[in-house]
Amino acid sequence: MTGKLELIVGTMRSNKTAELLRRVEIRRQYAKQHVMVLKPGSDTKSAAGVVESRNTNGCSRMEAAEFPSSNPWCLLETIAETESKIGQKVDCIAIDEGQFVQELFLFTKRLLEQGYDVMVSGLELDFRGLPFGEMLSLSWLVRNSAGNITEMVAYCHCGARALYPQRLIDGKPAPYDSQVILAGDGYEPRCEEHFVLPGRPH
Repeated sequence: MTGKLELIVGTMRSNKTAELLRRVEIRRQYAKQHVMVLKPGSDTKSAAGVVESRNTNGCSRMEAAEFPSSNPWCLLETIAETESKIGQKVDCIAIDEGQFVQELFLFTKRLLEQGYDVMVSGLELDFRGLPFGEMLSLSWLVRNSAGNITEMVAYCHCGARALYPQRLIDGKPAPYDSQVILAGDGYEPRCEEHFVLPGRPH
């Protein structure tokens, strides 16, 4: 039986990770399911081996299996080892910060085909307002697996709905040609009117 994909998307500060962890806790506590939480190594928001939300309400921190962002396939062995240890099949795989994962589409598709439910949270757009990784591509898998998409909402400082992650370097908007993946946490949600991108070609 094919698994189902739950996709959790939104810009910075929209509580994507908090929602992912909430669903993991519900599956574990009420459905008595075994859920593996995974995080790519490119995620610097949390400490190594931990997925953590900035929202401290509810379940805001969980241990996670960390893997190289460039090679999610090594997790197949990790999943098999976990199943051997617990003596049963893992019910659900939860991946935070999916935008960092290379070959995310194919890897998620493989997990679904093997019967795992999958939850992925992440950014749809990078700081330039362009598609980030393969997050947008996962919408096809959602439809194909009869899953669902949850769009989390954040707000700009003006009160309007935020659509973009505004990167700030020394308090100023980062230029278009700066590195896409950059360690640190200098971001804030911005609406269309207040999103600023120096050097944008179009």
